[in-house]
This record gives sequence, structure tokens and C-alpha cells, in this order.
Amino acid sequence: MDTAPRHDSGPPALDPAWEHESLRLDRLAVMTDPATREILEARAPENPREIVEIGAGSGSVARALARRHPAARVWATDIDLRHLDTQGLPNLVPVRHDAGRDPAPVADVDLIHCRSVLIFLADPHAVLERLVGWLAPGGCIVVEELAGFPPYDPTTVLGGALDAVSAVLLRDAGADPQWVRDLMADPPEPLIRHGLVDCGAQMRVYPFHAGSPASEFSRLTLQQLRPRLLGQGHLTEDHLDAAVALLGGHDLDEPASAVLSVWGHRPR
Repeated sequence: MDTAPRHDSGPPALDPAWEHESLRLDRLAVMTDPATREILEARAPENPREIVEIGAGSGSVARALARRHPAARVWATDIDLRHLDTQGLPNLVPVRHDAGRDPAPVADVDLIHCRSVLIFLADPHAVLERLVGWLAPGGCIVVEELAGFPPYDPTTVLGGALDAVSAVLLRDAGADPQWVRDLMADPPEPLIRHGLVDCGAQMRVYPFHAGSPASEFSRLTLQQLRPRLLGQGHLTEDHLDAAVALLGGHDLDEPASAVLSVWGHRPR
């Protein structure tokens, strides 16, 4: 499969060193964690022993898994661990790890979860195949990606700004939206192709309401990418400021943020 080339050699587009990145990650967690925990609760094998969280970020999902499964080891992996908070949980193991190239942190994994990770890797289909190979018989993988819903209308103020975000992330982070479109089927074809069974998919929509986690996450993302959005000529300052203002104080019918979740199990 052709992959999106990266044209940027400086700091990453979504830089973990950005001064408000911890808050941005927190807003994402508040928005999405309840549905993520519900899916993981329903799909996790009975009595898992080894759990891997790919791209753990602040660690909110990893902590929930460690508390829910105290007899399991939860490997919280990320290429940058500066925002990860283990809260002293004895079965939560932080690991600096690149899912795109590093071997599994442990063999025979019972549950793998990743959210908004694979889309940023050079070949998400190849990485998915590797992750499936980490699973123990009966093990489950849950993959989640952010998606605009309905598709952004670039002729509107906010739709145009969010569409510009997608363009920047495609150019500078390799975030190819085709990967999300490939997953948008029930059952998801990429998982079936790798031999998984009991596959399924779910889309959750999070409206942009004033002060909501969805609005705040998108507002912070616009602010973090501001130099790129302006410097690459995607937006004018007036357009960007208007979009930030809409997210900061208005209830919007559309567009909305959404999370696509897909899952599958390795046959026993």
C-alpha cells in the first residue's frame, strides 16, 4: 500500500513538548475514555495476564486497565513518556517503545489497545499485522481512530479549519485519512484480512458544545498547529481565530468529532 510521505524534519507536528499538550491529552481522555473502557470491558478475554497499551499518552486507559485487571501486567508504551502518570499502580509498566519498529514488549499478549496511533505510522496496515502477531490465542486487539463526522465542509469557517488540520497532519505527520476509511466497515476488513474473528466496529460521535471536551480538544489542536496552519498558507489569521472562537463558546450542530473503534480476536 502507498503511504503518505512526511515532509517535515523538525519537531513533530503534535509535539509532546508543547506547553499545553498535557491539557490537550486530558481533554481527549475525558471525551473518549468512557466509551473506550466500555469496549475493552466487553471485549477483553477472561482473566488476561498480559495487556499492552500502545501510545499510552497520559496513561488514563492504561490505569483503568491496571485497576480493572489487577492480576495482569499492563505495559504502557509510548515513544515519549513525559506525560505518563502511573499513579503508583504496581502492575502498570511504562515502556519507551515505537510500535512501528520495536518488538513486542512481552510475548503472548491477551489484550492490545491503541487510540489515535496507527494513523500516524508510515504503514498502519503493516503495523496492524505485526500487532496481531503479538496476540496469544484468544487474544483481542482494539484499534481506535479519530474521525470527522459528518465529513468536514471546507466552505464553512470551522469545517475549513479542521480540514486544514487534516492537511497539515497528512503533510507533516503522515496521517493518511485513507487508513480510517479502510476501517469503516462492520466487520472491519483489515482485521479480517489478518485472520481475526469475532470482529466488529462502532462509531461514537461527540458534538462540539461550548466547553465540551470535544470542543476543547479541537481548539487546543488548532492552537498547537497554528504556526503550521498559517506558515503553510492553509488559513489566514482571521479564519483561524474565528474557528478557535467558535469552538470556545458556541454549541454547534455539525461538524462533530468522532471516534471509530474496531476489534477482533485471534482464533484459539
